[in-house]
Amino acid sequence: MCARFTNVISNFELFLRKLILISILFFTSLSAWADVIPYAPLVPRDPNRIYRKRFFWGIAFSGTQAMMRMDLDPSFWERNDSLLNISPQSQLGGGFGGSVAMRIGKRWETKMLTMLQLHGRNLEFDWANRPNELLRIETISLDIPLTMKYRSDMPNNTGFFVVGGVRWSHDFQSNEKLVIGASKPLVALKENTYYYEFGAGFEFRMEYVDLSIELKMSNGINNGLVRVPESYYSGSMSAIYPRLFSITLMAQN
Repeated sequence: MCARFTNVISNFELFLRKLILISILFFTSLSAWADVIPYAPLVPRDPNRIYRKRFFWGIAFSGTQAMMRMDLDPSFWERNDSLLNISPQSQLGGGFGGSVAMRIGKRWETKMLTMLQLHGRNLEFDWANRPNELLRIETISLDIPLTMKYRSDMPNNTGFFVVGGVRWSHDFQSNEKLVIGASKPLVALKENTYYYEFGAGFEFRMEYVDLSIELKMSNGINNGLVRVPESYYSGSMSAIYPRLFSITLMAQN
C-alpha cells in the first residue's frame, strides 16, 4: 500500500513539473511571436482593467523543491554508537490551488492562496558498521500563504513584481501523534508549520486574464521536529526548520 501511494505521489509530481515546463515554454513563445506578428502589436490591452475592479480570483500550479535546515543535538557528539553523520537532502514536488486577491491603491495587492502541496524530504544517516540509511519524510499539506504584492507599470503588457508574506502549512501525513520507539527508523515533523516568505516574478497581460510566473522562497519559523530523546534518529537532532522553494504559474481574472 505504501509503495503504491509513493508511486502515485511520484507520478503526480512528474505531471506537475511537465505541466509547468510546457506552460512556461508556451507563454515565452507567445511573447516572442508578438514581436513579429503584424496583427499582434505590443499595445496596452486595456491598461485600466485592474483599476476597475478591487477583488480578483485565480488558479495556480507550482513546482517545488522541499529542503530543511537541521541542527544536531549536543548529545550527538557524546554518542558511543556507530552513527557518524546526518545529512538532509532536498526533493522535488508540486501543488495546485486557487487564489483570491484585493487591490490596495494603484500598485499594491494582498493575496491569499489555498494550495494542496505534495513533496518529500530525505535524511541520510551515515553508520560506521552498516550501509547508509535513507529516511524519507513525505508531506501532503494544505498551505495557505498570505502575501503582499507590489507591482510595476506594465508597458508592452509586461510587468515586474515583488512579494512578501507568511504561510501556514498543515501536514495531513504528519506522524506527530504516533508513538515512536528508540530503534524505529522514523523521523516525524509536526502537523503545523509556519513560514515567512519572499519572492519576485513577471506578469503578462493577456486578452482576458493576467498570467504571472512567480519565484518564491519560504523559510520555516517554528521548529518542526518531533523529537524522541531516546531515539537513534530524531534524538540525535535538536531542530528541523522546513524550507520550500517554489516556481508558480498563476492566472488571475
